[in-house]
Amino acid sequence: MSKIYRVDMFTLKVTVEESPQEYKWLGGRGLTSRILKNEVSPTCHPLGEGNKMILAPGLFCGNRFPSASRLSAGFKSPVTQGIKESNVGGMAGEKLGRLGVKAIIIENKPSENNSLFVLKLDTSGLTVIPGDELSDLNNHDTVAKLRATHGDKNAICSIARTGENKMLMATIAVTDTQGKPTRHCGRGGSGAVMGSKGVKAIVIDDTGTKSVKPQDGDAYRALVRDYSDFVKNSKGAQAYNVQGTMGGGSWVSDKNNSLPTRNFSAGQFEGARAVAHRSTVERMKTEGSKWGVPCMPGCLVACGNNITSADGDWITSGLEYETVAMMGANLGIDDIYAIAQMDRLTDDMGLDSIELGAALGVACDAGLLKFGDSKRVFELIDEIDQATPLGRIIGQGTATVATCYGISRVPVVKGQGIPAHEPRVENGTAVTYATSAMGPDHTAGMVLMRQADSDTALEESMESQVVAMMVDNLGLCINSFKDPGYPIKKSTQVAQALFGQEGDYNFLREVAVTSLQEERAFNHAAGIGPGADHLPEWFRTEPSPPTGFVFEVPQERIDKFWHGR
Repeated sequence: MSKIYRVDMFTLKVTVEESPQEYKWLGGRGLTSRILKNEVSPTCHPLGEGNKMILAPGLFCGNRFPSASRLSAGFKSPVTQGIKESNVGGMAGEKLGRLGVKAIIIENKPSENNSLFVLKLDTSGLTVIPGDELSDLNNHDTVAKLRATHGDKNAICSIARTGENKMLMATIAVTDTQGKPTRHCGRGGSGAVMGSKGVKAIVIDDTGTKSVKPQDGDAYRALVRDYSDFVKNSKGAQAYNVQGTMGGGSWVSDKNNSLPTRNFSAGQFEGARAVAHRSTVERMKTEGSKWGVPCMPGCLVACGNNITSADGDWITSGLEYETVAMMGANLGIDDIYAIAQMDRLTDDMGLDSIELGAALGVACDAGLLKFGDSKRVFELIDEIDQATPLGRIIGQGTATVATCYGISRVPVVKGQGIPAHEPRVENGTAVTYATSAMGPDHTAGMVLMRQADSDTALEESMESQVVAMMVDNLGLCINSFKDPGYPIKKSTQVAQALFGQEGDYNFLREVAVTSLQEERAFNHAAGIGPGADHLPEWFRTEPSPPTGFVFEVPQERIDKFWHGR
């Protein structure tokens, strides 16, 4: 991967650059963060011409190593006001890698407001195509039109009306292995930034390309066999394959007591078995739904699904734990098919289901709806789609809803809604929420089990954040590697087989640590200093039922978390 495509949306000119040497061992999140550091003013307005949208496949993309085709979108976030990377599966990362693309950098804004364009990338290069005919379409219709025009083998990244309207919970949808826009760069307002650039969609056609050959083919093939054997024998990997990420939600509730329930008022949901248990998955299978569906090429874990109604009609794909938790338990809803319909809408409308669930939880406290009222949830989602005044308030996210309705008990860090892991129980995850430059992202360094003391919580968060950066840099899926337990050291051996002996574990770990430092420095320059590294005070004072835990890691320890690193 050596080519960087730079698209100036003001002049509509495309330039092609060779990737500089300093980017050799950077991909995905590591690369997007470095480019943002080098090229974007930390004080720019996130929706202004000074911000840039960077799409970068992980280093392994294009090589067909199993479960290693992740794509990163990097930008200054209109949600956190700091540096942001949003990670996604689907087909785009693999195709970009096969095309030899190191990154696509989208800069500036169209000369005419509300003009829309499509970027088309294939072996002949990247072109900018007028896209006004796609205006006001949501993702399913956008993808259908683009597939009809450009072919159904392409990967498509698109925004919906929410992105055109620059709502802060807008996402970039990416087509999956079935050609459906069900995978998302979900967090941080990626869709709003892409909409501000006037880019409605990116079409990626890798026809005529081949997988990138490794430098050491024998070592590479041996590692592929080793990983394949791991997946076959790993209980964690097989559990993901059989029940996806949602099937273990009842364990999070009933055993770990860390399932956010009714706007984080408890860590245990009485309806968890109805929406997030292996028995729920098995019941849905008998009614026609399928599990073990890969979202990206060559994935052996295949934690995705196809959800159908009892009548056999397709509802959604990729119904995952975070959506079930935040749109289910956090809103007091225990109807799995209602949640699946919500997931379909968030896919089509390009909405971050984590941010939406957190925002609606606050809306319940504000009296806009009652916990458990799924009908009202659908009404409010429609308000967002129609961009009514109320819809725009909710579409701007959790912090905005709380501000507009005078709510002080708000599950937000650095402006972003907290994901589906109760921080008073998962104290290591809570440290990540507080200290990550990304804001509260579960993929930035989750520590699922409660740690015995503050020292361990801090240590486990640091290690998890470094490993998460390594995973994102390489383009690995965290559900296929880190969480089931495949050793990250073996993953870096793959890098050596692909690219040369320089990239050993210690070297790539240092690359990850440097990237974390650069992200932190960007945020400091943007005005997001150590004083932003804290959880809302009520997590320290309000015990979480049924455990009675509060967040106990001293703030002075969190303030020193990055010292000397």
